[in-house]
Amino acid sequence: MSKQWNMSVRPEPFWLLEMMACMNYVYVLDSEAWLEKNSAWSRGQKEEFLLPYRSYRGAMRARLKPILEQYPLLGGYVDATPRERESLRSYDPPMISFLTQMQYVLEGEERPTEEELEGLLNRAFQRMLGSDLQKSPDAREPVIRGLADVMEALEGWEGADADKFKLLRLYSERREVMEQLWSIQGACAEVGRSCLELVQERYDACMEFLKKPEELSSLLREVGLQCEGNCIGAITPGVMRYDGIMLQATEDTEDTAESGTVELKLHLGIETFYLYKSRQKDLYNDDRLLARLKALGDPVRLKIIHQLVERPCYLQEMARELGLTPATVLHHLGILMAEELIEVQMTQEKKKVYYQVRKQSLEETGRGIGQLSLTRVERQEQQREQQIHEGQQRNGGWQWNIQK
Repeated sequence: MSKQWNMSVRPEPFWLLEMMACMNYVYVLDSEAWLEKNSAWSRGQKEEFLLPYRSYRGAMRARLKPILEQYPLLGGYVDATPRERESLRSYDPPMISFLTQMQYVLEGEERPTEEELEGLLNRAFQRMLGSDLQKSPDAREPVIRGLADVMEALEGWEGADADKFKLLRLYSERREVMEQLWSIQGACAEVGRSCLELVQERYDACMEFLKKPEELSSLLREVGLQCEGNCIGAITPGVMRYDGIMLQATEDTEDTAESGTVELKLHLGIETFYLYKSRQKDLYNDDRLLARLKALGDPVRLKIIHQLVERPCYLQEMARELGLTPATVLHHLGILMAEELIEVQMTQEKKKVYYQVRKQSLEETGRGIGQLSLTRVERQEQQREQQIHEGQQRNGGWQWNIQK
């Protein structure tokens, strides 16, 4: 568990990322799976909840489309095929990953020199193609110095073929892409600020929450982020990906290495807080219990749970011991994380991430099964006692997207 969270908060979203999130694909907003899940709400309540985000997305797309038409190179990275949450567990579309890697370069007051930019771009692709965060400690990250290195790294990369092609294209066009991103970001910011009023109430509520470090620290621990030492860094609020959490670890420096500090960049969807609190009221909902039992009903996921009960593991360790590809294991890990049954642990050494079980959630599931034999009055009394003893603590079960 982290000793201390000390995160600065950006006053507004990263508008280039908002542009691509709105233009690139339809995220969860039209997902029938999302509408059918979270049974504590009626379908009408879910539709009402999504309405401001659909309005925001529609306004952003309408206003950005003619602007993006002036930048055909960037337009080529707009994914016309909607992607549902399942397909996003392992990899984001290439341009989304690229923007998260290059955010602070694009927003910097001064542009880097040509030589500096080339080094930053190569490092970004190294992270995108071989992040240490999804490998065991002895795994080697690819070294990217040119297109041949990218092609070699892609041979072992398990993303979609269409994304592999776009990654190759993106590397080949990286300089031109950066120039167009620098050029378009002012217009994106202007459009984004004008559309933000469509979700202003929810955005303001999120920003007010972020001003309370203790509540933020508690939330991050509850949603499954455990961090050795002290955690410092910056938080970027996100509108379009309203329930998403994306974590990046920065490079080691002498100061952070000596102080035992982990430096992070965190993108938080503005509804993570609200959704977390709404789920706290629904600890023993029958459909929620059923969702957890379904998650545990797969033999691969049961093996993963047994493996993690014995000891925390890295992705590659689990894949090797289970005889499966890392992508397959990552898919199952995403399902278990969505049902709050496992969590990620950030380590200081080389910014590694490993997975471990959430014993409290497994115990909650066991109690939920035990309540099937109780009357309604007995169940309510037991729930009141449980709330007193444990503070009704639990996490929100959002998708985690972890990058270095």
